[in-house]
Amino acid sequence: MKRLINTIVRFWMAGIFLIFFSDIVLSQGIRSDVSGFYANINFTGGIWNTPNTFLKDIRDLDPNSIGVQLSGGHGFSQRMEGFAHLSLTTFNLSGDWDTYSHTELGVGFRYNTGATLKRLRPFADVQISSSNVEINRVFVTLPGAGRVEGALELSGISLIFGGGTRYFIKPWVAANLHLRYHLGSDYNATIGGTDLAFDEDLEFNQFDAGIGITWYFGNKF
Repeated sequence: MKRLINTIVRFWMAGIFLIFFSDIVLSQGIRSDVSGFYANINFTGGIWNTPNTFLKDIRDLDPNSIGVQLSGGHGFSQRMEGFAHLSLTTFNLSGDWDTYSHTELGVGFRYNTGATLKRLRPFADVQISSSNVEINRVFVTLPGAGRVEGALELSGISLIFGGGTRYFIKPWVAANLHLRYHLGSDYNATIGGTDLAFDEDLEFNQFDAGIGITWYFGNKF
């Protein structure tokens, strides 16, 4: 009986050791995890363009930008995630404007490639956002109103197509590179509170590249 008990104890201890050891090996093998809730911050630099004559004259003065993108979301699996984002961009690099900014607030979906054994996880995403541009101060000559000056405000919807990659320093924290193209058309425009009408749709298209960090909450492996 004593020998049987000793044998059972040895097998039990061996089983516990194997379970513990396999858990360590599995944890050490996981290098990335894009599931669960996360928060992200990116610092961006970019440029904007437009085919419209009216906006092109403004664009040529200061086309380049810097900004920040804040986002938070949830990975439903190792492939799909949904997120909300806020993008704040300034084009006033010359300092000649009172305000020259672009603000976007929206939601998006992202598809991730790679697997948990990989540190490098490329992705592609699409977003839809409210888009608000403010350029202050602008001077315009309007028929019947003469010279009007004030803040030019553009409001509309933008579609944002993006892609990039995350490099996981730890399974729950990653450095990321994100490229985005913002496609905005058919904007409403006002200057000093006066509605502006144009024969062509107003377009505001922006490209930016961002670097930042993403932190995943939950498992720390």
